[in-house]
Amino acid sequence: MPEVKMIEVKDVSYSYNGKKALDKISFETENEFVAIMGPNGSGKSTLVKLIVGMLKPDEGSIKVFGMEPENARDLIGYMPQRETIAKHFPIRVKDIMIMGASSRRFPTREEMGNAMEALQKIGMKHLWEKRFSALSQGQQQRIMFARALAKKPRLLILDEPFNAVDVPSRNMMVEILKEEREKGTEIIVVVHNINPILHQIEKVVLLNRKCIAWGKPAHVLTPENLKETYGADIQIVRCEEGYCHPLIGDEHAG
Repeated sequence: MPEVKMIEVKDVSYSYNGKKALDKISFETENEFVAIMGPNGSGKSTLVKLIVGMLKPDEGSIKVFGMEPENARDLIGYMPQRETIAKHFPIRVKDIMIMGASSRRFPTREEMGNAMEALQKIGMKHLWEKRFSALSQGQQQRIMFARALAKKPRLLILDEPFNAVDVPSRNMMVEILKEEREKGTEIIVVVHNINPILHQIEKVVLLNRKCIAWGKPAHVLTPENLKETYGADIQIVRCEEGYCHPLIGDEHAG
């Protein structure tokens, strides 16, 4: 019997108000650490929302662990690109974490423990009772990262997880991702600067409304593919293991 792919995206298209955001996207993953890269407006966040089941494709199909995305949500830990909560809304860090750990109205003791464990892992357990809106952007980003971990998911999907965090925090997050990968968790990361996760990624999707290239970094991260994706020459800054890694900066990415 053939092995079920973790993610299968087949000929997926999606439009906002008649404007095509994604056009015939196809790729699949098999328990891998995957980076999705592309410029502003290339459809990266739309793609991950489709995989999570927050949106439905206009055309094509998506399967997650062989299921429709909405049926696989309990297996997915998702970190959106931005979490905006009104400052006057008195939601606390513990509420954010419990929402990540459980889909139940009343979480179990184990789920509460998972939420606290994830918060402790990022060194922020002391903020359990704090208002989320009172935290700095970097602290909020780390809380949202911990929320994605709290479910102990089989699949982590992170949309620009390193935005607004300082270098020590980013390095800690990368180390946690490495640990998750060693446990067998599949990881999908939308990222514009690939350098922090160079040594972890196993596949890359280059996206600009269409899938420009998909596969191992050595085959995908070529000057030709990057120029087609970003519409400009991308500076190659580091070479190792037979191929060069691009530094994708804010001037090209989103």
